[in-house]
Amino acid sequence: MHLDRMRLSNFRVYENFETDFSKSLNVITGDNGVGKSTILEAVYYLSLTKSFRSNKDDDVVRFNSDFFMSTGTFISDNGVDDTILVSFSRDTGKSVKSQGKKVSRYSDIVGRHSIVMLSPEDMLATLSSPSGHRRFMNLTISQVNSSHLNKLVSYRTLLRQRNSAIGLAASGNRSDEETLDVIEEQLGELCNSIISDRNDFIEKISPEFETIFSALNEGKKEGTIAYNPSMRGNKEELLRLFRERRSSDYESGYTVRGPHRDSLSFNIDGRQLKKFGSKGENKIFLVALKLAQGNYTAEISGVKPIYLLDDIFMELDRSRALKTMEYINNVGQVIITTTDFEEWSELVDTDVNIIGLS
Repeated sequence: MHLDRMRLSNFRVYENFETDFSKSLNVITGDNGVGKSTILEAVYYLSLTKSFRSNKDDDVVRFNSDFFMSTGTFISDNGVDDTILVSFSRDTGKSVKSQGKKVSRYSDIVGRHSIVMLSPEDMLATLSSPSGHRRFMNLTISQVNSSHLNKLVSYRTLLRQRNSAIGLAASGNRSDEETLDVIEEQLGELCNSIISDRNDFIEKISPEFETIFSALNEGKKEGTIAYNPSMRGNKEELLRLFRERRSSDYESGYTVRGPHRDSLSFNIDGRQLKKFGSKGENKIFLVALKLAQGNYTAEISGVKPIYLLDDIFMELDRSRALKTMEYINNVGQVIITTTDFEEWSELVDTDVNIIGLS
């Protein structure tokens, strides 16, 4: 599967823009500020119906415009095409269409054309904060398992309901204690399933990550990932934990533990990446993590994802850049942004589609 062509209207800096992509390596070149990352953002919209740079669709609308549109045609390995259109209007909101037909649930698009995203923003989000850890797990698993996305939506709804009931029950309203009984019964089973999905994911991705990380570092460093759920146990044990924690949650005013508090541990040679890792080590750790993510997605879905790599070589030394390109040359469709392709063009041993911006 690959993205064959894309067209934009009033999308950030672009009033109108269109381009074709090759099945393998695509390099978007140009000075800073010309809109290289914006093209990756538009592809991200076509896969996940949202931006990786902002939580507000309104932020993406070009200055002095009242709407934006991103349209892309994907072609499967057997030649079947699928045209996705994502648009947003300040008057009517967001709309998503597939083959000209409006999609009622955005979740129906997620996973249809999977992507792996690596950007400077990703460095901070994915590696540095528990919320970024959860986002990484959520997006990866949901792209290959639609039921996981549905579980997350249900969990967030129940969590809001429990937090509301916690606030009311804390004031002594007995009826809200009964409401909590009902909510927690559902949460026990749902949390068990979400935690199981995440645990399976990390168990599958960890060996692949460790192999890639070691190769990118010429065997001189060892990287590891560990999953840290904030609650453990089967659904009955999780239900019991929710009920046991009610009094402390009353004091806090919200649900302190659950999948919304899970995190990951990232280590290099047994030391925490966040505390002791250099910029270069953080970057190569993220590169290895994203390559492992892509391999996982391809293995589970049977379809190679599209890799969106924004300034991938920043803070990488030449040997690591070379090792990275050895992997990138064989993973499928890749779209890279760079300010100076000439600096590392000799590392590429495949045909390159260069998209020059000015």
